[in-house]
Order: sequence, then C-alpha cells, then structure tokens
Amino acid sequence: MLFAFIAAALAARIAFWIITDRKFEDGLTTITHARNVPLGVGLVHHVGEGNVHGFTSALGVLIPLAGELIHEGSGMLAMRLASLVAVAVAMAYARLICRELGLSGFPTAFVLAYLAFDQNMVFYGMSGMETQVAVAVILAGVYHVRRQDLIASGLCLGLAPLARPEFVLWVAPALVYLALRNRRLTIAAAAIAGAVVAPWVIFTTAYYGSPIPNTIVAKSTVSPIPAFLANGSPMPWLEWLGQQVLGHIELLLYHFEPFHEVWSTAAAPVPGPVLIVIAVVVADLLAVGLAASRRTTGWWPVLLFLGLFFAYRVYFIPAINYYDWYLPPFLALVMIVVAVGMQRIAAVRPAIASTLAVALAFAFAVHMPFSFAVESRVQAVENQVRTNVATYLKATVAPGESVTSESAGYVGFYSGVKLYDYPGLTSKTSVHALQAVPPDQRDLPHLVAALQPDWLVLRPWELKSLREQFPGVAARYQVVRVFQMPGVPDSQLDVDGATTISFAGLSETDVDEKFIVLRRIS
Repeated sequence: MLFAFIAAALAARIAFWIITDRKFEDGLTTITHARNVPLGVGLVHHVGEGNVHGFTSALGVLIPLAGELIHEGSGMLAMRLASLVAVAVAMAYARLICRELGLSGFPTAFVLAYLAFDQNMVFYGMSGMETQVAVAVILAGVYHVRRQDLIASGLCLGLAPLARPEFVLWVAPALVYLALRNRRLTIAAAAIAGAVVAPWVIFTTAYYGSPIPNTIVAKSTVSPIPAFLANGSPMPWLEWLGQQVLGHIELLLYHFEPFHEVWSTAAAPVPGPVLIVIAVVVADLLAVGLAASRRTTGWWPVLLFLGLFFAYRVYFIPAINYYDWYLPPFLALVMIVVAVGMQRIAAVRPAIASTLAVALAFAFAVHMPFSFAVESRVQAVENQVRTNVATYLKATVAPGESVTSESAGYVGFYSGVKLYDYPGLTSKTSVHALQAVPPDQRDLPHLVAALQPDWLVLRPWELKSLREQFPGVAARYQVVRVFQMPGVPDSQLDVDGATTISFAGLSETDVDEKFIVLRRIS
C-alpha cells in the first residue's frame, strides 16, 4: 500500500510540474537569494542594502543554493526534486507512525492519500517552497522522538528550526518528553540538534547581524500585536484576541474544506454545503481523535505541539486567509489525529469508518484536474505580466536606482534591481520607513511617500490609493509602461478582486493581471 501511494504522489506532482510549471511568488523571493550567490552578489535578494536576511526558511534557501552551485539557474529545479524526495520520506514516516498508533488499513490509507494528493501539499513544494521538506522533517521527528532514537532524534530536532523557525514549538516538547524518559539521552540528542543548527545561527549572525529573518521583522511591523493596556484598559486587547481566536478557528475549518483551503478560491466545482459537511466531519473526527489519542503513550508531545502551533498562529499571524504554506506540516499531524478518530469509530462501526476514509481521501484528491488547469492559467498570467514587468525593469532601470513594489518574487528574481519591497521582506530600508509611521498607517502608499524611490511598480488600486492619500507625491511620478493581460477589460483589471481565472467551476481570484510602471520625474 505504501509504495502504491508514494508512486501516486510522485505521479501527481510530476503531472502538476509538467502541466503548470508553476512558480510561486514567495518561492522566487527565496530562490533569488540562492541564485545571486554564483553571480557574486552574495546570499542576498538584491544589491544596494548590504546583507539582508530576506527569507524565512534556512532549508528553503540552502536546497536551491545547492542546485545553483551545481548548475547556475537550477534553484527551482533543486527545490522541486527535493520535494519529490521529501514526499516519499514523509509518507514512509506517516505509515510508520500510523502503524505504531495501531491504525488499520483504511485510516492509514486516508492519511497517505491526504499527504499524496492534498492541494497545498502538491502545490507549494512543486512551486518552489520548502513546505514538503518541512512536512517530512516534522513527521520524521515525531517518529524518532517517540522511539527515543538518539542520533535520528537529534538530527530531526536540529533540522526542524532550519525547515521552519516556528518548529521550535515542536523541539521544546520533544526535548521535554525525552528528558522525562532519559536525561542522558536528552542531553546527547540536544547536543546533536545543536550541532546541526549552530552553524546556521553562527553564519546568519555573522553575515546578516542576526539569526532572526528580516521577513519576520517586516511582517510583525505591518501586523503588530496590540498593547495589553490601552488607556489603562485591557478590553481592546481582549477584543483583538477574541477576534483572532475565532478568525483562526474559521481559517482552520476552511483548510478542512477541499478547494477552499487555497486562499484565492472564489468558487468551487463542488456545492458549498457539501464542502461544509466535509469540514464538519473532519472536525468531528479530529475531536474524537484528540480525545482518544490523549491516552496514547508518547503522543502528548505531538498534541502539545498542535496546541502551541495554533496558539502561535492566533497571537502572531493575522486572521486573514493567506499564509497557506505555514499549515501543511501542522495539518499532516492533524490528519493523523483524524485517522485516530476513524480508528475509534472502526472499533464499533467498521463500515462507517472505512466509508469515511474512502470518501475523505477522494474529497481531498478531487481538486487535481481542476486546480492543475487553473494553476497552469495562473502561470500563464505570471509569464505575460509580472515576468515582463521585471524584464523591462532589468533593461531600463539604471544601476543604483530604487524600485518599490509589493512583488518581491517575480520583480526581484527577473529584474535584479534594488527593491524597496512592501512590507520589507527583503529590504531593511522599507522596514525602517514603515516603523517610523504609526501602525495604522503602515501601508504601501505611506511607504512610497516616505521613500519616494526612483521607480514604482503598482497594481491599479495601489496607484489609486497613492493618488488619494498623497496626491503631491503621486504627481512626482509619470506612467511609463502598463503591463496587463490582453482581452480583459480595464473595468475588471482596475478593481481589486474583480478578475478570476476559471476552469470547469473552479475559480481563483488573480490580483496580478495588471501592473503600472511609473518613474519619478521631479
């Protein structure tokens, strides 16, 4: 069964690769750093601002860097190949975890099907992100920590924060678990983990000035946590916290719905009530699985990590339907708990449990013919609009001139210009400018007004907002080029969220079909 699912997972990803050649914006942002090393620029996004830590995942940049050092221009290829290996590793460890939890064939098959075919599991790894590698690292860590395997546990716990910084939320309960079992083992495992992660911490501290990525600083700048006391009262903070909790519960339920787990989905080929029923069933199975797995030996570190990860999202991540790539490692473990719930039902109603396993496996796989076609069309837009914008900038912008745009991926990768991006993922200049204004004014127009760069690359509504908020600043710029999808009326292209890309009932909102290039003239 395992090998069949691995083969199917690889086939799905290779098909996605061939059909779409999808390159995700944030993946390109990271890969740009790797691409610039053999070019002599350094492990940075662009020249002109010194060494800026403009990526979040260490493995997300080291894997494409290895590809670039082997053959220039192979960063994306390296990440895709690593993701193919990682999905096989992830599924092998998932099968081992399911076996140790005593799960029978149908619940185990559901877990393997989810890992093989889920929309975000397929999309992000094959589009340039470290997501699939992170899933493999977390599942390997769970397996080896529960077994108290010294060397393997240490290696996995060292790789965890290199895959995703928030995986320290897994490392902490894992080390506590090992300490309760064997203190000497814990010290040795922690030493191995430290030996894995220490070189990266030392390098980033020496090279960038801090091991904390600038991406984290930038995101926290535009989405700050409110003060606990406002005018002596905690009520505004409590109201914010309540909204965050409810918002993230809602987002989690969205990720239990096929198709809707993707932030840009505008319409699905499956009726909405059916998707809601699927989410409710998954949530119910999760509740049953949580109750049943609490008594499972060695499983509490996983449950604690799930709780800590959700709390982290509530407190630090805005409750907006974005940042989908954070969730697949978390959801991989969630779906194992869901399978535990299926197993509990199988003990009394085996036919119901097997039916649920098959139905849910199909539900999370059914997106493929629809999403593959849509993502192929999305990439066609990227090739015709943002890629051409960046190519124009590369040919036109003089060395040392600055550009401001929200798009750090395509603009940065294909142009190589000095980019003051919003919200400053790759630019300390942008971060410092935004930190200098009140939190409620940390938007793109205020960044432009503060920096007044040589060039602007804006969407129509971004330019409209700049003209409304800062007409004097906007008057200093002249439109020099407009890049847009042919055949789409401006009445749609000029309105945020008005354009969609569709296939057979699946529609995704696309906000990247028109960009306006402006140059400062005074």
